[in-house]
Amino acid sequence: MNTLATYTRLFAVGRAAGRGSAGRGLRFTSLLCATFALALTGAVLIAGFAVYDGRELRGSARAPQYIGVEEPDQAPLLVQVAYDDVGGVQRSVVFLDPRGDAVAPPPGVERWPAPGEVVLSEALRADLLREGSPDRYGKPAGSISESGLEVPGERLAYVRPVPGLIDPGNMTTAAGFGSDERSVYGDRATVPPLSAFISLVVGMLLFPAVVLVVVAARSGAAGRDRRVALLRALGAGARARAVVNAGEAALPVALGAVAAAAVVGLALPSNLTVPVVDFVLPAADLRRWAPLLFSAVLAAALAVLAAVTLLHRTDRAGQGTRPRARGRFTSRRLAWLCPVFLLVATRGPDLLAGGGSLWFLVYAAGVVGTLATLPALVAAAVSALGRLLVRTGNRYGRPGALIAGRRAVAQPGVTARLVASVVVAIGLVTQIQLNTSLLDDAMIAAKATHERIGDSMLTVSSAADREQNGAFLRALPEGAHGLAMEVAHSDGRSLGLYGDCAALRALDAPCGTSTADPADPRVRELAAWFGGDAADVVLHRADPTERLTRDAERLLVISGSGDLAVGEVKEAAFRELPAPQVMVVAGEWLFGAAELQKPAAWTLFLGIVGVGLLAFAAAANNLGDFLRFGHTLAPLSVLVSHRGVFYAAAVWAILVPLAAAGALGVLVSLWLAAPMTAKGAVLTWAFLASLLVLAQALAVLFWFWGSRSAAVQAVRWRPTAD
Repeated sequence: MNTLATYTRLFAVGRAAGRGSAGRGLRFTSLLCATFALALTGAVLIAGFAVYDGRELRGSARAPQYIGVEEPDQAPLLVQVAYDDVGGVQRSVVFLDPRGDAVAPPPGVERWPAPGEVVLSEALRADLLREGSPDRYGKPAGSISESGLEVPGERLAYVRPVPGLIDPGNMTTAAGFGSDERSVYGDRATVPPLSAFISLVVGMLLFPAVVLVVVAARSGAAGRDRRVALLRALGAGARARAVVNAGEAALPVALGAVAAAAVVGLALPSNLTVPVVDFVLPAADLRRWAPLLFSAVLAAALAVLAAVTLLHRTDRAGQGTRPRARGRFTSRRLAWLCPVFLLVATRGPDLLAGGGSLWFLVYAAGVVGTLATLPALVAAAVSALGRLLVRTGNRYGRPGALIAGRRAVAQPGVTARLVASVVVAIGLVTQIQLNTSLLDDAMIAAKATHERIGDSMLTVSSAADREQNGAFLRALPEGAHGLAMEVAHSDGRSLGLYGDCAALRALDAPCGTSTADPADPRVRELAAWFGGDAADVVLHRADPTERLTRDAERLLVISGSGDLAVGEVKEAAFRELPAPQVMVVAGEWLFGAAELQKPAAWTLFLGIVGVGLLAFAAAANNLGDFLRFGHTLAPLSVLVSHRGVFYAAAVWAILVPLAAAGALGVLVSLWLAAPMTAKGAVLTWAFLASLLVLAQALAVLFWFWGSRSAAVQAVRWRPTAD
């Protein structure tokens, strides 16, 4: 018999062994899910490289070719980048002034807009429609196609100003578009680097997927280890044994790879939106990297097969009909350390004034210590619960509780590993979510300011002249008033506001020179952010446009009562002022806080998936142990006339521990999060609820699966001479 025929026969032997092995359903499903998870994780990593590569290509293609000329009017193109708050996030508004027909429009723009017109990306147009000001930057004259955007969901606007709106001397000269470096506007300023994305995927997806692969490879390992030992005794070499093992796992691995390849294929024809994070995957980038995407799927399948062939032991016979203690729990001292570390994490930082590195060092030590000693505490609790179940089962005649209790006493580590894996996974993901959303002191103060005064006061800055400022003030909507704000630079603590009588009355002040009412929250916020907590804010009756031509820093727009019509104010500003910056008080810090939302959303999304994979791996491992234990319970089918005992035993062995693990993980995470949330980190109830629901759903699924499988084993059991 030739070599190919031999290996074919061995492969068929492995396939037959897989179909006839005990617990084949669990092993089949575990291998399929592990392959799918690992393949999809590899594809996600490749997709990240593809998207960032596309960002570089399109960002470079639209980058202005800046040049230096003495006279701006001699340049082919003038450029000025401004920013605007849309949807709570800072967006780029690029003013372009082409001089002649020699310069082509930027990529994604079919024709140059006429003076006073704007070309918007579809995502920015939708945001402006939601805010009720679609004409904020000018008359819409088309859309920016995907070829001119770094990603399809990017918010970007190209505005061609009317003549005289922007002084050419304040604009940058350029020869056209296309540079070796990406443009400085658009998403570039807010998108984390590729290394941050890779780190997130590796921690949140790749590590749980690898754990699931290891668990799946060792699922049903007792019978496979005996088969490998037999093949070795018969003289089969390592290559022959590997072929048999590959034949056993080939079908579920192939199906998992095909499923992952199908998901990848769905993302190639058109753009897909990633849920939770609201990110649109550019299909064009994925198509360019399609060979590597499918190669990642194939590599994942080969990696799972390699794990199946390598992760086996031959020194354990796997015999026995009674649960044996797998090493007694000897780390009870660690269990007592867990509440100590929990106290250090939640109360230790309070003993340190302020924050700084020492604060985080104490907090991190408490968190790490809590999560490290938590498995010991869980194991001790499982052992104690097992003894309680034994007493309860004996007293009330509950065979299911009695069986599960004796198993928990004999093998506390099995249940402890299940509970601890889920609890630690939830705790780690929650800590990553907290650190991703952590705000600094200025951001926290800015959010507090906005909560107190809302949109009742806006700051406006631009390089406008007196006529332009006057036109803007006249264009303000009804109920809005303008004041010039001047900060004395000698002591940095003198703050003066200049406006007409209507503006002064909006601050409940007389029409003249007076000190502003310090009880007005807007006055207090101005003093805090611009006057160095100055005790007095002095109001003057004066023409604000006169003061703006002197030493005033910016213009204030206030309302007499309630919030301003922000959209209308911004529309008037972009119509009358050159490249204005309109924002709420301390808006620049609010932008910084808003930029943290995207990374936090990615952490939430990938974290939920990662916890799901780890919980699935832990539950599959526990289910495999329960099925082996269920095989020893099969003779009970002779003594018990119904199969309810198996369902009851599975309740205490699978359902209750996994459900409790989810609840305990959320509770511990919420407890550990208190010091971080006090410093401005965000931990949403939706995030915690998602983790809890996920754990409960897996608990019910694996309980039903395990109990039904054990009951089927009991029905098929026949007395043998073993």
